[in-house]
Amino acid sequence: MKKLLILFTLFGFWSCTNLDEEVYDTIVNENFYQTEKQVLAAAGPAYNELRGYVQVGALWGINSLSTDEAVLPTRGIHWDNGGIYRRLALHSWTSEEGYFNDSWKFIYNTASNCNRMLYQFDLIEDKSDALISIMNEMKAVRAFAYFVGLDDFGNIPIVESFDVPEGFAPANSSRQEVFEFVKSDLEGSLNVLSKSTDMTTYGRMHYYAAQALLAKLYLNAEVYTGQAMNDQCIAACDAIINSEEYSLSSDYFSNFAIKNEGSSENIFVIPFDDTYTKSWGYMNQFQYWTLHFTANKTYGMEAGGWNGFCAMPSFYRSYDETDLRRNIWVVGPQYSKTGEVVYCNQELAGKPLSYSIDLTSLEGSFEDEGARLAKYDYTGAKNWTVSCDFAVIRYADILLMKAEALMRKNGGVATADAVDLVNQVRSRAFEDTADKLYTTSTLTMEALLAERGWEFAGEGWRRNDQIRFGNFTKGRWTFQESDSPEFRNLYPIPQKQINANPNLVQNTGY
Repeated sequence: MKKLLILFTLFGFWSCTNLDEEVYDTIVNENFYQTEKQVLAAAGPAYNELRGYVQVGALWGINSLSTDEAVLPTRGIHWDNGGIYRRLALHSWTSEEGYFNDSWKFIYNTASNCNRMLYQFDLIEDKSDALISIMNEMKAVRAFAYFVGLDDFGNIPIVESFDVPEGFAPANSSRQEVFEFVKSDLEGSLNVLSKSTDMTTYGRMHYYAAQALLAKLYLNAEVYTGQAMNDQCIAACDAIINSEEYSLSSDYFSNFAIKNEGSSENIFVIPFDDTYTKSWGYMNQFQYWTLHFTANKTYGMEAGGWNGFCAMPSFYRSYDETDLRRNIWVVGPQYSKTGEVVYCNQELAGKPLSYSIDLTSLEGSFEDEGARLAKYDYTGAKNWTVSCDFAVIRYADILLMKAEALMRKNGGVATADAVDLVNQVRSRAFEDTADKLYTTSTLTMEALLAERGWEFAGEGWRRNDQIRFGNFTKGRWTFQESDSPEFRNLYPIPQKQINANPNLVQNTGY
């Protein structure tokens, strides 16, 4: 049965929920929360909020456009936006950036929705098994939000109650404390979360999604706390691998297709649909943020693109020319669906549209410059979104995380097991794997970071990876030719939040 009948029927009706609405402290009918469907319907707003994760103007943007992977240059009169994209690319951002504030709001809107559900559910004295299960699920969803905050901002307040007093102004918690909070919520939920991997748990924080997020947490533990947790990462990965519930899809691009709910690889996804998820700011809109104004002729979309971000030229050139994954970036002449030449329509009007690799500059690139992201299937996009569900964590990531943890345990040197895991992922990317696979001598940490870049480009993990490998502030890519200060491994607490809460203390360096 299509996921819409199972998932969006429950979640779709909250697409315009007012997050500031008055919430009463009593349950109208506690007998309502007896079946999983009833409880899940009530928990819908927390899941709906997750769609804010996939925003170029917030979390996806700050975790991608600040890296060696992607960039959004000013194009003529378009995309200057007060210089925010240049500051992201050049690591010169300030605490005043609106994107940081929007990302902060995602974290706490999601956490607040989870806290509200937990508060209301906890008022019920006789809790059904379904209710207990969903309460733990809400804790795991909240943990995802705090993981994002831990990764981006570090020292953030922990708020786990909904019934807070008027004027509540929480102080920062240390990064160590936030780490322990996320770890506790996820580990504590494992024995209760469902191990079903069918459509009843699709898009939800089930057992394997929680293990995948724990693997991420453990792998980054040394960054967050100074203490490596490679064995714990390996164990979390093994819980998924040994279950045999997931496998690599034979077709890489099937993981990002319009009907990608059938993927054997996508462990945790955020569902989107061009009929049911149409609330602005909660859409999957990569097609508009990246493609040219005339791209509707090529992809049969209802509207043209906004001609925005593209691949960092050095990143595009880093691929092996025969790597099938390079095809997520569109370059070269563009044609309509009927084979006609598509033309530029701005400062280069009349010139056949052909995406180049290189960019003139951050301050002034032409409308046809830069390879455009087409990892997700944009065909026929309507209502300002696509129906591709966003893959947050895939099985390929589990294999590469385990390989990395094995190498880190071995002083950064590849083991045979690590090589096998990486080659499982890499072999899918080549029609002829001769001379394309790694050996224990060629799989270095630098090579593994590059492999992660090629495999997960466009999926929002690049900043996280670069920081863990120690080169996020070691600018050696187009437009970022010198180091930036180490304090930029963390983003600043948004100034708007500090202005509203005098108990917040700004991160070092800002």
